[in-house]
Amino acid sequence: MIFLKNIQKHLLLVIALFVFVFSVIFALLLTQRDSEIDEVLHEQLRFLEISYKQALDRFEVISKNVYISLQNDDKFLDILSKSVDAKKEQKEILRKALHKHLKDEFEKLKSLEIRYLQIVLPNNKSFLRVHKPTKFGDDLTNIRHSVKYANSYNSSISGFEQGKTSHAFRHVYPIYKNAKHIGVVDIGFSSTMLQNYTMRASDIHTHFIVNKNVFDSQAWKGNKEEPYHQSIEHKDFMFSMSDHIDHKRLDESQATLIFPIAEQINKNIATGKEFSLYKEIDSKIRVLAFLPIKNVKGDKTVAYLVSYTDSKRISTIKEKFEIYIILNFVILSLIFIFVYKILSNSEILKKELQYDGLTGVFNRKYFIKTVEDEFIKSKRLKHDFCIVMADIDHFKNINDTYGHQCGDIVLRDISYLMSTSIRSVDMLGRYGGEEFIFLISANAENTYKVVQNVRKKIEKFDFCNEKHLKLTASFGIACLKDEDTLEELIKYADMALYKSKNSGRNRITI
Repeated sequence: MIFLKNIQKHLLLVIALFVFVFSVIFALLLTQRDSEIDEVLHEQLRFLEISYKQALDRFEVISKNVYISLQNDDKFLDILSKSVDAKKEQKEILRKALHKHLKDEFEKLKSLEIRYLQIVLPNNKSFLRVHKPTKFGDDLTNIRHSVKYANSYNSSISGFEQGKTSHAFRHVYPIYKNAKHIGVVDIGFSSTMLQNYTMRASDIHTHFIVNKNVFDSQAWKGNKEEPYHQSIEHKDFMFSMSDHIDHKRLDESQATLIFPIAEQINKNIATGKEFSLYKEIDSKIRVLAFLPIKNVKGDKTVAYLVSYTDSKRISTIKEKFEIYIILNFVILSLIFIFVYKILSNSEILKKELQYDGLTGVFNRKYFIKTVEDEFIKSKRLKHDFCIVMADIDHFKNINDTYGHQCGDIVLRDISYLMSTSIRSVDMLGRYGGEEFIFLISANAENTYKVVQNVRKKIEKFDFCNEKHLKLTASFGIACLKDEDTLEELIKYADMALYKSKNSGRNRITI
């Protein structure tokens, strides 16, 4: 029983260690996997950011060239300078003259993806929208931060901004004639242009989504030049229906990609920061990256540039992680099975060294070795200590009559009766053949009672099953005295046993 408990204890220990070690390895591999995936997601954002900045740089180069051209156009400067303080009728004449002067040039600029070109006076009133000449005279002070800033500080400014009838990536420059500030030029590129450029430059699917707050203007809601529709990524955003947009793919993405990770998208968009996510779809990894676009003031995210890409690297990382997990599980299993076998074999060897193979009680060598320690302790502490020798009466006749197999059964049954009749503090061992030895930690009187109980159980027991053999046993008891040695005590118990056998057997002698 003790042996089985020890084996179970070793098994539980090995399982616990296996679970702990595997959990640590799993956590480390998981951390490494997530770190590698984060790196891929970060790279996707940087790739999108590079494409975005390339588009902005291109727009800036184009707009700066336009600005320089206008700043060096004497006719343009002359008309604009006269318009600053002109009366209404004169302004109208000058406006038409300026439009006539710029309209052909603007048609060329449109090929460079300039969507909007506006000239604004120093008082922030729109003088000429070259792209829409019939709309003019409106005060942009409370509508266009960039215009107000450029006029107020005579400094250029650029960024994404909502206008009265459109939003755009705008570059606003102050205009001078003879060092006198005479207004600003507003050069705008639509988000659709940016979207198309990044798709061409990076060869990945991108689209531009804008917060619905930008669409509050009734004028913008009626705009048919650049139609926007509900974004599939978030309920608060709209996206441009560019010619490059694959509508079928967007519909599929909404069902398979966006919907399953909608909660994650919502949480990240609420922060206004960049983020990227991935989702496995039909054994392929789809990466969704969101690059925030702030307003011209730089204090609020009002739009996102979104990209969709397939990532073989994340698929490889995930596959590698699964392989490593399986390999580690197999290797650890083999190691811990080996450790368990070593512990089990150690326990088996320990059992073989301590226990009698037939009866399961202590063998003679281990019994004597253990009793020596108890003997010394009992003498020092003056505890009661008795040795009992026991012998099965006429055991040779059982082997001769019924065979050694029956004899072995008798030995096992008697060992069981003896071991279950003593306390846990007492000990039982097989001394040799049919002889057994007890250590009883009690005085002579109580030891006699314990042995008497054992003797009666043996006497009443039916041995060898259907044979119903009746057997008896003889006992000899020797209790510790101050001058005794352990060898002498065992000798006295053996002498008492022989006295019991010589006196008729099935009895106890002290």
